[in-house]
Amino acid sequence: MKIEAKQIQLIHIARAQLGLTDETYRAIIAGRSGGKKESSRELTYAEADAVINYMIRLGFKIKSKYVAREKAVKRAWRSGQRPNNVFCIATTYQLNMINALAGKIRWRVEDGFQRWMKKYIKIDQIRTDDEACKVIEGLKGMLINQDGDCD
Repeated sequence: MKIEAKQIQLIHIARAQLGLTDETYRAIIAGRSGGKKESSRELTYAEADAVINYMIRLGFKIKSKYVAREKAVKRAWRSGQRPNNVFCIATTYQLNMINALAGKIRWRVEDGFQRWMKKYIKIDQIRTDDEACKVIEGLKGMLINQDGDCD
């Protein structure tokens, strides 16, 4: 079976990653092909597989583009840079925190919390984590002010 383009690409990436000299690289290819071939393009599928596996044993690490992209996205999110079209729903922890904080506040009317959210946060219902954060911070501020009035 003929070598695939991805195998050639992997062999060349492995050569660069391992920092192999041209002599060492050609010796590996010759050693894995029975001493007949010197170029990765001349290898069969099985010989290329043997070369790649040997390079893995030497320390070559196959890195997926997907994994690298996923790590970059996670890093960006941790730093607060989320794409504009991505929304995360409010977590159970956030909703429990909101319920606990709202329960500690003395509302003047029965639906005071709903009225407050509509007036100050400009939402009817908490859907995203950003909205939940705004509500939590607002409730914490109200609780501090309310406790300060009681002293």
